[in-house]
Amino acid sequence: MSELKPPKTGSKLAKLSQYLNGDGRTLKALSKSLGWQPHTVRAAMTRLRQRGYEIERVPGEGAKPSVFRLADAS
Repeated sequence: MSELKPPKTGSKLAKLSQYLNGDGRTLKALSKSLGWQPHTVRAAMTRLRQRGYEIERVPGEGAKPSVFRLADAS
């Protein structure tokens, strides 16, 4: 993994990374929380990956949607 380049404090990417901490959120929940279109959320997650963040996609069970979260750094 490349060196982690954290986003600037208070930036849109910083806000997204906060939402992805812990249990994470669904794409729909991220879109609603940030006030962004789903394709914008996906593009921002790509930007975080390019900065060295590892983002996990946890498939939902049955009809539940997938959850996205930051992978543990350990």
